[in-house]
Amino acid sequence: MQLVDADDVDSKGNVTLVAPFDKPYDFAVAKDARTFPDLLTPKGLAEVKTYADGIGPWKPYLASAAHVMGPDGKPRDLNGDGKISDADRVALPPTDVVKNAHAAGLFVHAYTFRSEQPGLLSDYKGDPKAEYKRFFALGVDGLFSDFPDTAFAARAGK
Repeated sequence: MQLVDADDVDSKGNVTLVAPFDKPYDFAVAKDARTFPDLLTPKGLAEVKTYADGIGPWKPYLASAAHVMGPDGKPRDLNGDGKISDADRVALPPTDVVKNAHAAGLFVHAYTFRSEQPGLLSDYKGDPKAEYKRFFALGVDGLFSDFPDTAFAARAGK
C-alpha cells in the first residue's frame, strides 16, 4: 500500500504541500523532486503498481471541498457556529484518481473518515454516512475510519 499524504487543503480545495508532508520519505532522502501528487498521475500510478497493490490517498485527493467566500474575501460560516471548519466547506467534483488507479490495477483505500460534526462538509448535513456513501459511489475499494460501525452501515446501505 502506498500512502499518499499532504499538509492541508486551502480555501479553494487545493491540497497543499509543505515538508515533511509533501513527498514520501524515500523521495526526500534521495533528493527526488517528485511529490505525493506525482504518484497519482497515470505515470505515477503505473510506477506504484511495480511495488504495491494499492494506494491509500488522503480523501481530498479523491474529492476535495472549498469554502464559500464572503464579500470580505474570507470563508463564510455556513453552519453559524462562529468557527470556520470543514463543516463550512462545500464538496467539489471528484477527481479521476480512483478511475486511474483502477485502470493501473491498483485498489484504493482512502483515509481518514470520522463522524464528528466539525469534520463533515456542509453537503452532508451532519450525517457521517453521507460522506461514506459518496466515497463508496466514487468507487473506493475500502477506507480507513475511526468509526467502523458507521462505515459498515453506510456500505450496507443502512
